[in-house]
Amino acid sequence: MAEGYIVSEEHLIDNYRLVNCLATGSCSQIWEVNDQETGERFAMKLLLEEAFKNAEMKATLKREYKIAAGLDHPNIIQVFGHVQTKKHAYMIMEHFGGPNLKQIIRGDILVIHMRLRKLVECLLMGLSHVHEKGWLHRDVKPDNIMMTKATDVRLIDFSLSSKAPSGLSKMLGGKSKSIQGTRTYIAPEIVRRKLPSAQSDLYSFGVSLYECLTGRPPFMGTSPNDLLIKHIQEPPAIPSAFNENVSPEMDKFVLRLLAKKPENRPDSASEALSEFRSVKMFNEDPEAYSTAKITKAKAELDDSVASTLDSRSDAERQQRIRDGLEVAPTPKKQPPAPAKKPEPEKKKAPQRPQQPANQPQMQPPPGWMPGQQMPGQYAPQPGQQMPGYYPQYPNQPMPGQQAPPQGQPNQQQQPPQQRPPQPKPPAPNSPPAKKPAPPAKPQVNPDDLPFADELPDFK
Repeated sequence: MAEGYIVSEEHLIDNYRLVNCLATGSCSQIWEVNDQETGERFAMKLLLEEAFKNAEMKATLKREYKIAAGLDHPNIIQVFGHVQTKKHAYMIMEHFGGPNLKQIIRGDILVIHMRLRKLVECLLMGLSHVHEKGWLHRDVKPDNIMMTKATDVRLIDFSLSSKAPSGLSKMLGGKSKSIQGTRTYIAPEIVRRKLPSAQSDLYSFGVSLYECLTGRPPFMGTSPNDLLIKHIQEPPAIPSAFNENVSPEMDKFVLRLLAKKPENRPDSASEALSEFRSVKMFNEDPEAYSTAKITKAKAELDDSVASTLDSRSDAERQQRIRDGLEVAPTPKKQPPAPAKKPEPEKKKAPQRPQQPANQPQMQPPPGWMPGQQMPGQYAPQPGQQMPGYYPQYPNQPMPGQQAPPQGQPNQQQQPPQQRPPQPKPPAPNSPPAKKPAPPAKPQVNPDDLPFADELPDFK
């Protein structure tokens, strides 16, 4: 037994036995119940204890029953009665044996893709009936759409429904007193506090269809107000950006439903239905596309696992070789490398012939007197030096030596002292070092609250 209710010890409320809690909301819970007299199975929408103390909540439940009771369509949930006593307030509805679309999207979205055409047609026909009766649903979203495996579809929850504005109200351009709806699915004109219309429901239906195609809504924000601003300002990405199997025609149809201005959307649910019937939804059959995608992913995974096992096997073999438990395989002989062509010899520059270091001294002929010229020598002219003779001058260096500075004796040259390497200065006009970027803030989906009266006035 869930908390928050007022029930007897036998889990009975009047003539209904509580069997199973199907869903829980902020103000109420949906229970599967059995009628003790007839044995029939129904669904009961039961106000929680805190909501039961609120007179406005009790009035809302009664009003929801009256709206739903005035609708008669196979794609709208049937209601059978409303009861309010001193202890309880509840509404009896048909028991529909299927989950809502939000649960299916989170579980297996392929179930929706395979039944999408009938699902869309049923929803648009149900919405068309609601609008023809003069009502607006005001909270179309996957949580409020139920579907069975046989593609039986029901639109539920009319707690936020309101009368469609009259022609005079539209001409006067009145403003809504409050913003009501679910932020992820709310139309831009509702955020601007303008009067709702049938096109507002079609926008919410377009967001729901987008989520059925891609598994995510078109807009997600870091805060509730950020999400609302995106509904007003940010163009949505095409659904095929998240699901490549969505056809261009379906992209175009969904973006028409998500137009920022109501006049750019279909005029009615019936018009949207007529447009949809000629739209090709997917490029390939959804089941075949999903199977091929899964097969490809499995093959990539198998290749990755095989590569990992091969690497592990090689490591184990190398360890056994190191431990002497296995003989290393003999490496294959590599074929000899082709002989390289001899490079042509470079021509060397001609060198001057060097004189021998120790030449034999010429012996004077017999009868030679000092001061006479030796045979084979030339007599030097006045002022001419002998070959290979360098005159000695005071403080003058010999050939190949550096002249010492004036005022200092000729000393042996010392090797230059090496300086330690200095850091290079930064190049001019070089960009400053980049600071590490701050960590990106995580994206957090805002809570979808059915009432949004506290939101600011967007203009």
